[in-house]
Amino acid sequence: MAGPSPAKFPISLLLFLLSFTILTIMLLRNVGSLVLLQYVTSTLAATNSTPEALNPQLTNAIGDNGGPVLYYNGSGDVPPYNETSPIPTPLTPLNPSNETEDYYYNQILAIINSTESNCTKCMSTTNIMHEAALTQPVSVITDMLIRACSLTHFPIYATTCTSEFSGIGGIGPYWAQLYAKMNGSTGDYQAWCYYNYDTCSVPPTIEIDESFYFSPKPVKASIIPEPSGETINVLHISDWHLDPRYDIGSEANCSQYLCCRPYSTNTALDTGVSNASVPASRFGYLYCDSPPDLALSSFKSMPQFFDIEDISFAIFTGDIVSHDNDDQLSRAYIEYEENVTYAVFKAEMGNVPIYPTLGNHDSLPEAYNTPNNIFPGAGGKDNAFSWNYEFLSSLWLQDGWITASEAHGASLHYGAYAHTTAQGLRIISINTDFWYVDNVFNYFNFTNPDQSGILKYLVKELEACEARSQRAWIIGHVLSGYDGTNALPNPTALFYSIVRRFSPATIAGIFFGHTHEDQLQIFYDYLPTSLNGTLRNTNAIDISAPLTMGFIGPSITPLTGNNAGYQLYQVDAKTFEIMGIQTYFANVSESLTWTSPVWEFEYDARTTYNVNGTWPKTSPLNATFWNDVTYSMLSNQSLVETYNLLETKSSVVTKNCSTKACGAQKVCYIRSGSGGQGYACPYKDGPF
Repeated sequence: MAGPSPAKFPISLLLFLLSFTILTIMLLRNVGSLVLLQYVTSTLAATNSTPEALNPQLTNAIGDNGGPVLYYNGSGDVPPYNETSPIPTPLTPLNPSNETEDYYYNQILAIINSTESNCTKCMSTTNIMHEAALTQPVSVITDMLIRACSLTHFPIYATTCTSEFSGIGGIGPYWAQLYAKMNGSTGDYQAWCYYNYDTCSVPPTIEIDESFYFSPKPVKASIIPEPSGETINVLHISDWHLDPRYDIGSEANCSQYLCCRPYSTNTALDTGVSNASVPASRFGYLYCDSPPDLALSSFKSMPQFFDIEDISFAIFTGDIVSHDNDDQLSRAYIEYEENVTYAVFKAEMGNVPIYPTLGNHDSLPEAYNTPNNIFPGAGGKDNAFSWNYEFLSSLWLQDGWITASEAHGASLHYGAYAHTTAQGLRIISINTDFWYVDNVFNYFNFTNPDQSGILKYLVKELEACEARSQRAWIIGHVLSGYDGTNALPNPTALFYSIVRRFSPATIAGIFFGHTHEDQLQIFYDYLPTSLNGTLRNTNAIDISAPLTMGFIGPSITPLTGNNAGYQLYQVDAKTFEIMGIQTYFANVSESLTWTSPVWEFEYDARTTYNVNGTWPKTSPLNATFWNDVTYSMLSNQSLVETYNLLETKSSVVTKNCSTKACGAQKVCYIRSGSGGQGYACPYKDGPF
């Protein structure tokens, strides 16, 4: 790419980067250091390097279509770090008592200092917190959490224990609600101690009584409608994660979290914003969230690949907000991010409707969502997160993407809605935080697979679609399976049964985000032996009987070492099955050399994965196609490595996957559509 002459490159910056190269080699040994060295090497070697990537101009440089101005470094109307937020209504509005707090806390100390197993200690202390939450005011619970946190040093996502539980982070009142609702008889304590502290064994996945949720699968539910031979274009974007606090020139290779901020430092190199070892390019970095110019450029790049007016609709599978620590987030910040993001989407896509879903970061606290029955009889109106559901649904209505009645329903039911597109497809958007491991409210009544009722809502919508022979897409954020680290087994076991019941006749596709990677999930029929009376063992799947596909969309954010990317689908105009997929990406490892973000075509799914050339051009890229791909992967290691690289959008820091063990793990993950199935896969954190 042509650029300014070398004479325009700042000599001071050149000397500065060179001075740190040897020191970096000596001091850093992790993956991040490889990225840093790649940055330094490419920057020094490029004769067309440009200072534009480090231009401190605070407003976005990418042209707009009348949308809002996006800012850097918290300037403009970005809410400050220290903004406070309302707290939820206490379940036990009592007066505090120091004596009672000390009584409970001393019991916890005695348990911690006992000789019992770590699992027993954790479950016993959880039971004490349950008893305290039933009888004591929120302030007592919060103070106990702060004291326990300071004593045991369990992980927090704030500067201090105080700021995590009672300061700006403020999650203590939510935990008080949780503890008040927990009960040992439904496996809550064991689940809480396993998923949050890894002190107990993994709870068993419950068997599903399908008769409680839906009627038996009729023969017609296995019949797929004939394809039309015509296609429409659909855009899939995910995990936007705009960072309006991104600081140009700050330390990108920092020792803390989140990097590319004015406070970021590298403790090994003693560097910071004034002498960054890797200065944060205004166009992005592999371990930072999306700066405004990178985020906006995703839309600006599209006309070079396809005509936006030819897109029938788009889906956005969630996550708007940046990955700040708990004590840097506020309701004002969440609302700001959500408002400007959807304003950008509307401005850039014009009349193309976008159908969104709620991501785990589109909430406050992050990932938290309470079931409406936490206050029985309130009908969702007293839900602590109603403000967010109401706000988001109002934005979607304002942009003309859903109807007034759909927006009203979404405001009362966790942001979930169902909408029929102009093409006749029913899009059902559900809140997947109700199976996400980080939503603490999933740890009471743990053995109930649908505490929130969100899956009953899904069944109701699918039954209506089946009755009128209408095809449906399910969109959500947190994937239901894969490696078993994100989704809880019980609700995803029920989800799997629902998918099996309504596939392949009604469900034409399932779409997630969350991982920041380009991935796949295959949903299969069950083995005949999976049913014991009315109870279903949802882990007993028949890998010779694929039913439908889950597509996990790549992220715009490069955080976690992946490049930025999005996908375009060719979709059958009648069956709404995926006929083709093209992925486009920005190689963020080159961002210091850009004058503006450079987007490229990465790959075409049919061309890349139809390795034997036997799949007909007129056949969809359905579950049968991708199941055949998994068998090819087991015998073709180069195909595994291709999939592994494309997962990260061709990132330069992609982990090695050159062994059969890694290939077998990848295949197992692709074949796992529920949390329980994912947990059964062989796990090893690469490289293999």
